[in-house]
Amino acid sequence: SYAENRTVKDPQLTEDVSVLHKAGANTQGILQYLRERTGKKTTRRDVHNMMQRHKTAEQAGLTDAQRAFAVMEEFCRQHGGNSADILVDSDTNVARVATFQSARMKRLFKAFPEVILVDSTHNTNVNRYKLFSFVVHDVFGKVSM
Repeated sequence: SYAENRTVKDPQLTEDVSVLHKAGANTQGILQYLRERTGKKTTRRDVHNMMQRHKTAEQAGLTDAQRAFAVMEEFCRQHGGNSADILVDSDTNVARVATFQSARMKRLFKAFPEVILVDSTHNTNVNRYKLFSFVVHDVFGKVSM
């Protein structure tokens, strides 16, 4: 079946999909809703594409900073245990630190507090500038960087 035949173009249904997504419905539930309403053989990829188009249109007028905050808010909404924060320098109004921690990361750290895993891209900066740094406090209060 061609994508043109599966695509939902009704603006009311498109709005319904965005409301369902914001309410926390999964793609399978949205897919079932669309199939019942339209009779089309819509796929999960079609639902994903609809949500992406809506997200792109929603964020079209946002600055980079606003878009970054929107991504963080969405990350926190995805799962109740997710958390994210950006620390902004009050003098210069520049973001200095961005932290993301998923519920799974918290659970693993609670189970194994002595193990730290850092996954990052190596040597991507042309100037070989340190892309991030972290500080580790051990149980005795000693700091290592």
